[in-house]
This record gives sequence, C-alpha cells and structure tokens, in this order.
Amino acid sequence: MMIRTAVVTLALGLAAAGTAGAWGIPTIPGITSASSSSSYGDPDAFLAKAKNAEALIDKSADSLYKAVASKEEQAKMEELQKKLNETTDDKEKNALRQEITESEMATIGKRAKDKQLQKEAKKWDAKKKEMVSTAFYNFSLGALQAGLLVPEGTNLASSLSSGNPITIARFALKVTSIWEAVKTIKGILGGTANVIGAMKPLMSAAHIEVKTPSSATEQPKDASSEL
Repeated sequence: MMIRTAVVTLALGLAAAGTAGAWGIPTIPGITSASSSSSYGDPDAFLAKAKNAEALIDKSADSLYKAVASKEEQAKMEELQKKLNETTDDKEKNALRQEITESEMATIGKRAKDKQLQKEAKKWDAKKKEMVSTAFYNFSLGALQAGLLVPEGTNLASSLSSGNPITIARFALKVTSIWEAVKTIKGILGGTANVIGAMKPLMSAAHIEVKTPSSATEQPKDASSEL
C-alpha cells in the first residue's frame, strides 16, 4: 500500500531537520550505538517503538471515531472489538486490530467532511472538544512516528539480512518481526493523512485549536478523559 504524500513529506521534513537522528534511525549499516544489540542496530528497540506508535494511533483513532461516528457505526465497531477481545491467536488479533483501526480512520475521514456534523460540532461541550483536541494531537504524533519508523525498519531489516551468516541466523526471527511491523505501519499510514486533513476543517468549525507535534520525540498528551 502506498503511503500518502502528505504523511511522507511531514516525516521526511522532520527527519531532515534532525528528528530522525534523535530517534536513533539506523541508516548506515555497521555503525554501532550505545543502545545497539549489534553493529546493525537494535531490533528490540525498533519493535518497541513500532508497538508504541501503533498503539498511540489505535487509541487516538478510536477516540476520534467515537466523537464523529453514528450510533449505528459505533455498534458495528463494538462487534469487531468484541471479536478482538475474544480472539487468542496473536496473528488473528493483529489482523483484527489493524482492520478496526483502518475502518475507524475511513469513517472519520468520511464523517468529518459532513457539513451537518460540522454544524453540530459547534455545539459540542468543552469536555468533548478537549477530548478531540487531545486525540487529534496524539494521532498526529503517532502518524509522525510511524512515518519515520517505515524507513528505519526497512533499513534495519535489510542490514540484518545482508550481514555474515552468523548474524543472519541470529536475527532471522527478529527480521521477520520487523518486516511484519513495517507492513502493519504502512497499512495504517495509508489512512492517517486522510484523517488529519478531514479533521482540521471539522475542528475549525467547532472552534477547536488545531495543535500538531513538531517532533516525533514529543510526549503524547494525557488522554485519560473519555466521552
């Protein structure tokens, strides 16, 4: 799946400004960092960052979805969520989790452009507006982090797969996990630009200040308050 131009531009722009270095992206095989488990980079560190970015996107997309989706749409998503909670197979859980996030993002992108919803958004109470503002910021942060993780994971997996036979054998399982993480992130990134672009006019109509992170290293905002 192709990553939307807006997301790529945002990620690469920050990378050029030095964000990528701050995040420890291993672009040159053979360079050892203090946190690396090998001269090719740290697979565990990458997988942890990928998991955190994906979780941040999942949670914030769910919050935005609850703010804009109809009762019928929310009921259908609750059924998928129930199925996810009942699933024990890790591979199936990951597939369902990605399906839920992509479906929610598609709905957000469609509903946020609805003129009637934009009128209704003007009447949202302060709590809902704050929730949407926080979720949008965290969603943008997750998308920014994920955009940088795609080239990082690609470089890391390629490096670990082209080393000496001992290195290749040692990291074979990690490389598989890295490629799976990159594939998942790419799938999610396909809809993030649409959500961000659609939410801005809606938030403007609701008089909600649009705040986005300037760096992938920024911390998520507290999202403990729910609707």
